Amino acid sequence: MSYHLSMIIMDMLRQAGIDRMDAEVLLAHALQKDRTWLIAHGDETIPPEAHAAFTRNIARRAVYEPVAYITGEKEFYGRTFCITPAVLIPRPATEGLIDFTLDRFHGNTCDTVRSVDTGIVVCAAMYGQLTGVRTIVDVGTGSGCIGITLACELPDLCVIATDISQEALSVARMNARRHDVNDRIMFRYGSLLDPVSDLHDPFLVVSNPPYIPECVVLPPDVVRYEPHGALYAGQDGMDAIRELVQQAHAHPQCRGVLLECRAEQASAVHIA
Repeated sequence: MSYHLSMIIMDMLRQAGIDRMDAEVLLAHALQKDRTWLIAHGDETIPPEAHAAFTRNIARRAVYEPVAYITGEKEFYGRTFCITPAVLIPRPATEGLIDFTLDRFHGNTCDTVRSVDTGIVVCAAMYGQLTGVRTIVDVGTGSGCIGITLACELPDLCVIATDISQEALSVARMNARRHDVNDRIMFRYGSLLDPVSDLHDPFLVVSNPPYIPECVVLPPDVVRYEPHGALYAGQDGMDAIRELVQQAHAHPQCRGVLLECRAEQASAVHIA
């Protein structure tokens, strides 16, 4: 679709041809403003350079490229994170994992399962008390949104973030610097708990592991663009979860695992 170069904001949004919220985010990004400003200035004319950038981004979104990859950022738990195609895009359900973890540390809950989205839960497999735990291990850190958020919310704790992707660890390190917690987060390359096999202090695992069964058909913007290694986990989606829980239970210093999964998978996490 072509646009007249003097088009005002409200008309540009109306004729974008994509989801209205997506269009607002992309136009705000092109204008280097936030959505609140955009909505309040709907009768302003769009500068030519922003017009061109928005048109390019509309074309990218029209072939299902996720908005977060187009803008290079995504909000999570009130903070903005750098995002690249090397990492999974943070989702609202995972904010529920943050709440679940904070409630555990603050003694506000002993829940073992909590629903966070349609068909998605966060659950706990505990092997001891959290008293004395000063370390969180964020397994499969991706963008770092879980570990970094917990480091911000629990300033007395340190975080070890692990991932099998060096590219993902680079993104996570960037986000740790962005949120000024890089001095309290250690990044380690490796699978599941292998990078912390030498840890001698009590720790809690917090993770959003791959948990999608291979047979599940995902939306095109997910399956075409997001890293499959962070999504799929075998025929029943439990490959990573089983191995993670087994390693956690066997580690003498692990006090438990808090993780996100599908609702039907929670009973197999050996919740105690």
